[in-house]
Amino acid sequence: MNDAPTDLVHHNVIDEVLVLTPQVEQMRETDDCYAIRDGMAHYAQSVPHRCLVIDMNKVNFVSSTGILAFLNLRRCVPNPDERIMFCNLSEDLEGMFRICKMISDDPSSPSPFRHADSLESAISSA
Repeated sequence: MNDAPTDLVHHNVIDEVLVLTPQVEQMRETDDCYAIRDGMAHYAQSVPHRCLVIDMNKVNFVSSTGILAFLNLRRCVPNPDERIMFCNLSEDLEGMFRICKMISDDPSSPSPFRHADSLESAISSA
């Protein structure tokens, strides 16, 4: 994994919440997915934070390689119990993430990620 940040992921810290924003409309190309994965991992490991939010406001498609990039992020965070939350998922992405069991509203069906409708609600519930 490359430790250098990428232009394909922007980061910001708001109230100790690390916000990672992929800068592509489609996480389709393998090289882009790997660069996003590496950029997210770099920021998750090097920027102090208490919670991590992935703002998907620019993304409207995620391939299977993109899903693997997000799952890899779970292994990269320093604290294995750290909450990672998606926000601003399009209706199509939210449906796909539910089918892939990436997110769930059912407490009896745990998922690796949480989700919120907006960045503001993600930060307030972090």
